[in-house]
Order: sequence, then structure tokens, then C-alpha cells
Amino acid sequence: MFIRITLVTFYIFIITSCSSTPKQLDKKIYVDVNDSNKNIFEFNEITYIGAKINDEIFNGSFVIALPDYRKYQEFNNFFQLGVVHAINEQNIINDVEFILQDEINLNNTKDSFLIGPISRENVRKIDGSVPKKSALFLNEAKLNLYISLGNKSQINVLNKYLNSKEISRIGIISDPQGDENSEKNFKKLWFNGYRDAITIEADSNTNSENIIKNFLDVSESIERFEKINKASFSKLEFIPRTRDDINQIIIFPKKANRLYELASLIRFNYGLDYEVIALTSELTEKINQNEIKLHGISLIDHTYENKFGYDLNKSRSFCLGYDSMLIAYAISNQIKGEVKGLLGTYIITKDSIEINSYIN
Repeated sequence: MFIRITLVTFYIFIITSCSSTPKQLDKKIYVDVNDSNKNIFEFNEITYIGAKINDEIFNGSFVIALPDYRKYQEFNNFFQLGVVHAINEQNIINDVEFILQDEINLNNTKDSFLIGPISRENVRKIDGSVPKKSALFLNEAKLNLYISLGNKSQINVLNKYLNSKEISRIGIISDPQGDENSEKNFKKLWFNGYRDAITIEADSNTNSENIIKNFLDVSESIERFEKINKASFSKLEFIPRTRDDINQIIIFPKKANRLYELASLIRFNYGLDYEVIALTSELTEKINQNEIKLHGISLIDHTYENKFGYDLNKSRSFCLGYDSMLIAYAISNQIKGEVKGLLGTYIITKDSIEINSYIN
């Protein structure tokens, strides 16, 4: 087992030495939570933990529990790349050991800081068995601190963003092909007594263009124009007017191509001024940056300002590796407050970690 982990680590260092440093990772600036001029919803920098540490409190080793390499080879490779970059960029001098999550022995980690496990089942087995100050799990836990990939951080930041703009009504495209779980969870948070949403179901079995036209009230505008045009003796210039009771349209896609399709129908049907926002937790393929720019889509996700950019599987694995090392280093040295990573902005307290994704 030791040989396998050693070879994997050697492989990761070879890749790292042959790769350029991810964008933004060479600037070590601590971002002050009290700086009111920054846009808290966009990625602008990674927190440099060293700027907040006078004397390092934790001098033990970090033990990182990974899933089975045979089943999760790509994830492990890019996750470990992220860890290595964090170690280098944050100037972490502690020893780091990789183990398999199925072989965790808590008796052997008493003087170490545990990062992982990743699987929900393994987290459940040891949740509460490790002091909060000595572990960072990588899936949801009830008793220990954790960070994880998923829709919770994306829903958090979407709700905060809309609140910051004092939005009380939004448009939602509900798609049977989409991420129904994220849509359901967001609506639970959104509907709290005074906020409203105009929702339309984009059924793939019907004409999506007509559905979007009706949603934007373009059909009524066209019908009014046709009546006036028939009664007029002169040629009339006409641009349909879309509804003005919403400014944001939210989409919860599962497939990138479906997102492009729905966004293009909004723009094609004169919805040029709407802010189209998409949650991305269920997207797994590589995002087409040209399509995103063409249709003016805001994506809620980790920052794409990293080496692997819009290649979501690689990019997320890398960012989770980087941030797990970053946040573990902060917790082990008793750093509290705001820490900006690649996956999002973290608010660390003694008992919890709140994660807010970025709006790209």
C-alpha cells in the first residue's frame, strides 16, 4: 500500500513540475472581510493563510484519505494535483500523507489532522469520533466540520445574490430534463412570505420556442402588433416587448446543451436584457465557453480561473484538493472568519463552515 501511494505521489509531482501554475495562484494576498468595495460573489483572489498566522500552532502531519484509486483514478489524480499546488502556494511545511479512505485507523491519526474521507458512507461511520479541530471531512457531516461538492453552496450564493439586489420576483424555467433537486431546494429557501417567482415548464415534448415566447409575453406583443398592422395603411416598425416584472431568469440544467438551448431561446425571443443564471452542480461535461459568452449566461460554480477551467470534472477535483488543504491548514492553525478558495468563499466558525460558490 505504501508503495502504491508513493508512486501516485511521485506521479503527481511529475505532472506538477511539467504544468504551469494555475491562474491567480501566484498572488498571495489576504482578502479582508471588511473590504466593502469588493464583489463578494465573484472570484478575485485566494486567501493566503500565512498572512494571518503569527506563529504556526499546528506542527503535526496532514493525513488525506482518498477513495480507491482503481475506481476513481481521474478524481484522485487531479485532487492530489490541487493538494500539491496548495502546499506550494501556501508554503505549508507540515508532512502530508495519503491513505485510502477504507483503511482509516483513528488510533493512528491522533496527533495528525485528517482530511477526508470523501464517501458519504465513510463519513457517517466516523462522524463525531474525531475532534472538530482535528479533521475536515469531504462530504456532509452532522458533528464534524466539512466541505463538499454539491448544490448547497450554489443555492446559498444565489439566494444571497438576489437578496443583495433586493429582488422580490424572478423567473424560473422548470425543466423535466433538468436538476429537479436543486430547483426544489432553492424554492424552499426562496419562498419565505414576500418573494415570488414566475415559473414555466419547458417540456421537451412540446415546442420550446412557443413556451419561451409565452413565458416572456412576446406572443401577446406580436398579436397586438398584427392587429394594429392590419388596420394601418403605413408600414410599421416593430420590436416585441418582453415582460418587465422580472429581470432574472434561473435555470437548473443537467446537460450543458440543454442550457445553451434554453438560453438561446430567451435571447432569440427578444429577452436580451434578462440576467440568465444557471446552477451547475449536476453538469459534468466540459463547458463551451463560447456558448456561455454568446448567450450571456452567469454560471454559479467554483471559479474557472484555474488550470483546468471549464473542464468540470478535472477542474472540480483540482479545486476540491486545493481547498481541502487550504481550509485544513486554516482550521489546524485556529484561523476563523472568511477564507477565499477556488470552490468558493468560506466562513469558518468554531462549529461550522459555510460555503458560498462564485458567480462566473
